[in-house]
Amino acid sequence: MNKKVYYNSKYILITSDEIQQSGNQLIVNTSNLSAELLNERITNFIQQNDGPDLILITKNIDLLFGELKKQFKYIEAAGGLIEQNNKYLFIYRLKKWDLPKGKIDPGENSRQAAIRECEEECAISGLEIIKELPSTYHIYQYKTGFALKTTYWFLMNTTFLGPLIPQTEEYIEKAEWLDENRIKQDVIPNTYLSVLDLILFSIGH
Repeated sequence: MNKKVYYNSKYILITSDEIQQSGNQLIVNTSNLSAELLNERITNFIQQNDGPDLILITKNIDLLFGELKKQFKYIEAAGGLIEQNNKYLFIYRLKKWDLPKGKIDPGENSRQAAIRECEEECAISGLEIIKELPSTYHIYQYKTGFALKTTYWFLMNTTFLGPLIPQTEEYIEKAEWLDENRIKQDVIPNTYLSVLDLILFSIGH
C-alpha cells in the first residue's frame, strides 16, 4: 500500500506504481539509488520549503519506508475518529481542527493508546473500537532535528453523554461534536493534510 508522508504543505509519496509527471513533483526511481543518495534527496526535500513533492518509486514500499525512518527520530502515535448520532468528535488546538491522538506509551498497543489518548484529551469514556482506519504519516521539527510520526487511527463509537472537557495542558481549546455540515464548513478548510485525507476517506465530502 502506498505511503504518503506529509511535511507542511508537501509530501513524500512511496509507491510501486508508475507515476506520470504532474505539477511540482520530483520523481525518483529508487531501484539503483544508494542510501547516501536517498538521504541527499530527503535532505533537499526538507530544506526546500517551496520545493517539489518527492515521489519515490520502489518495488518494496515497506523496505523503503524503513530506510526513510532511519533519517528521522521515529515516533508512533494512535488516535480516534469517534462517532455518535451522526456527529464526530474534533478538537481545536493551535488554531487548527484536529482529532484526538497521542504517542503510544511503552507496553501499550495502538488500540490501547488510541482509547487512552481520546479519553485524556476530551474527558470521554465508554469508547468502543469499530474498525481500524488507514494510518497517516508526517514529518515535523523535533528538538534540534526532525521526527517522522506514524499515527494509527481507529473508528470508534460511544454512548457517552457527559460534557467534553478539553485537555488544556495539551493546548486543546475546544472539544466538540460536529455534524457533516460543520466538518465541511469549519474543519476541512482548517486542518492538517494528513487529517484531511483521513476525513475524506472515512466520512467523505
